[in-house]
Amino acid sequence: MKTRGRWRLALMMALLYAVQGSFWPLLGVHLGELGVEGRERGWIFASQALAATALPLGAGQLVDRLMPTQTFLVLAYAIGTVILAVLASGWVVNPLMLFLVFLAYWSLIAPTNGLSSSLAMRNLDEPSREFPAVRLWGTVGWMAVGWLVSVVMLAVAPIRTAGGMPEAFYLAAGLSLVMAVFCWFLPHTPPLATAAPARANLRQGLEVLRQPDVRVYLITAFGVYLTTPMVYQVMPGYLAARGLPRPWISTAMSLGQVPEVAALATLPWLLGRIGYKWTMALGISAWLARFVTLAVNPPLWLAVGGGVLHGVGYGCFTIGGQVFLDSRAPRTHRASVQAIFLVLTTGLGSLLGSLLAGEFVGRGSGDDVLVFLIPCMINGALLIYFLRGFRSHVSTVDRAGAANADLPSRPYAVRGTVACVGNLVTESADG
Repeated sequence: MKTRGRWRLALMMALLYAVQGSFWPLLGVHLGELGVEGRERGWIFASQALAATALPLGAGQLVDRLMPTQTFLVLAYAIGTVILAVLASGWVVNPLMLFLVFLAYWSLIAPTNGLSSSLAMRNLDEPSREFPAVRLWGTVGWMAVGWLVSVVMLAVAPIRTAGGMPEAFYLAAGLSLVMAVFCWFLPHTPPLATAAPARANLRQGLEVLRQPDVRVYLITAFGVYLTTPMVYQVMPGYLAARGLPRPWISTAMSLGQVPEVAALATLPWLLGRIGYKWTMALGISAWLARFVTLAVNPPLWLAVGGGVLHGVGYGCFTIGGQVFLDSRAPRTHRASVQAIFLVLTTGLGSLLGSLLAGEFVGRGSGDDVLVFLIPCMINGALLIYFLRGFRSHVSTVDRAGAANADLPSRPYAVRGTVACVGNLVTESADG
């Protein structure tokens, strides 16, 4: 694919994650200032997970059979702009209404995380080599907008009168509108499964679960995403209670994206050098280390600085896992397979984790380090389970798995340190 095409995909990732990064890291503090605490806050955070549980499979089937992916993105972000503007206006402050509005928003936006990855991989010549470099711009977008929100909050602090953090939502609405317009100019990505019989739609996507390593990865990912709500639901209030100034919380929460950029930039090298198994194990270990440091009552500088481990975890485990799943998915149902991943992680895993975190917030003090002990135990057990159960390596191709995934046999040309990746993911882009 030409460089210009790759830059369009990279900018898509940057805008998509900038929209979410404008308000999501600050949502806990925003809700606290509106008087929403404990269990009610947990349900509002869980709205994303509820939407991600119910809708990505349907959205995946929609773009696999009926609608070009870029068209879905245009519609989702256009309507999402209106919803974010409503949230920014301050008209909605009742906990139940906030829950319903956020549920409506995430019903549109949650599927776009997986669909954007599917669109990018279909329009890259060598996804295993090129996708990490494209996806890292999503991390750059999330990180950069976190700093921008801090600057905006400092600028408006002398004149602001409203409760909560409306400036973050206004910024998110503006970026969402830009995203909706920009998606018209993405590469045309039409459905591929229009000729498949209707009864085979979801079944084709679920066929990938017959592969043992895919099952091990998805079970591990479900468990990992039980613990990630602790980062965005508990950490903002935790840092505020430890004395971090309010405008700098967004910047502090974005520090994890710095090593995430590095992890994504080196992901092809890691996959070629140490393989899928050890790359993803490195990600789980980084999350485990992050929660261990929080559980030992660290000083504020370490609580903030330890956020860099979150970026390593996300880059190595989540993005590395998406590349792994794409290599094993049926050719015509890759969007559906990415949707299955979203349902189990951002959906069911984050749903249960958000409700659990809400109970912790309601029962404990803002700086109670005991809330981080359970994530430590969960991630420790998951690391052992993954190391014992996952067998795939980039340098040793599972030919049966590739056949089951309906992958053509033509390998990529060997290119330096990513030759092993090219041999395993023999064809992740269509055509």
